Amino acid sequence: MSKNYTRKEVKDHLISLKEKEIKALEDSHKIYSDGADLDEETSLKMDDFAQQNQSTESARSLQVRIEQAKENLEAFRTVRPELINEITEGNVVFTDRVNFVIGLAFKEFEWGNKKFIGISTQAPIFQAIVGKRKGDTIEFNGITYTVEDIL
Repeated sequence: MSKNYTRKEVKDHLISLKEKEIKALEDSHKIYSDGADLDEETSLKMDDFAQQNQSTESARSLQVRIEQAKENLEAFRTVRPELINEITEGNVVFTDRVNFVIGLAFKEFEWGNKKFIGISTQAPIFQAIVGKRKGDTIEFNGITYTVEDIL
């Protein structure tokens, strides 16, 4: 269960993973940005210009993703869940199937022999779990979860 965890430790770990993800996006952005910067005097082939356009579009798309990820991360850093016994934004929720960190979308990750997934408050499952308490069951997409602990 959750006895070896604190909310801060789990959230800090997720923040670290998200920062690494953003760094990888920034590295990719740099590659595409560099690919979009052709020396037009020596590049006369149409393929060069097509590649430049594709790199420019990829760089723009990545920049949007980076900015959104940074905004979401900053919002998550400032979340302070209310000290109530119900699931709300900022909680770490332990269930019999998977554990949730609420407030920041992130793919499933393993930490301390436990599986976690980060979910945003816009995720459909958030509506199914918000307000639940320890011992409650959650039904979502045909799967039943039992809340074991809330941090």
